[in-house]
Amino acid sequence: MNKILFASLFVLLAAACSKDAAFADLTGKSGSITRFAVYQNYMYVLNLNEVQTYSLQDPDNPVLVHRLQTDYGLETIAIYEGTVFLGSTTALYILDISNPAAPNILSKTDRPDVFFGGCDPVVVKGNYAYSTIKIIANICGWVSSESALIVYDVSNKTAPVTLGTYPLNIPNGLGYKDNYLFVCDEGSDRLEVFDISNPLALQPTTFAVQMTDPVDLIVDGNRMIVSTKTDFQIFDISDVTAIRRTGQIQK
Repeated sequence: MNKILFASLFVLLAAACSKDAAFADLTGKSGSITRFAVYQNYMYVLNLNEVQTYSLQDPDNPVLVHRLQTDYGLETIAIYEGTVFLGSTTALYILDISNPAAPNILSKTDRPDVFFGGCDPVVVKGNYAYSTIKIIANICGWVSSESALIVYDVSNKTAPVTLGTYPLNIPNGLGYKDNYLFVCDEGSDRLEVFDISNPLALQPTTFAVQMTDPVDLIVDGNRMIVSTKTDFQIFDISDVTAIRRTGQIQK
């Protein structure tokens, strides 16, 4: 789900809940499945094998100022604490943007053939990155490949280390609150919840939420919005052990 569509959703929410100050700062937040991101006065846009950097010094006239070539298969982009993380069908890329006008590659992970070709969103918390590998025959990946959640230690951005893999069905977007990671698993029609208090050994929880075809999500404080193929579902996650659905917007 792209950033523009989520931004439109939040405009609707703000209009519907104008008396609730908690919604006031939601506009512009994106989920994990997005192909562009803004940092300072620059926008980074993904092509299949290239990161394009646009200057937004004049917002009415964006200017392409840099191209960074990668291997084929870029899928998603996330910026965390001044570092860019790219999910691709073959790897996780980490980019340095200390000069935001000219990103450069710090590292690229290796991926076992069993996960080759999977579509690949990523989120980062502290020294750890969490990425889902979605395999759909004839769409994402080889028939012999597998879907999974992969955990990386990214404390050394020039040499990320794979810490663990956790099989899933057809995982999509993901996000976190405190020590809990939420993963949209379209294949099992569930929003899976993992305890990530120990990133070396993630623990599945019993807090999963059944829903049809979850695709992406946004966590904002004690609220979470999940995009499915047919609607947006709004949840209260103030108590992750007792997630409550509080609203729904049809697409």
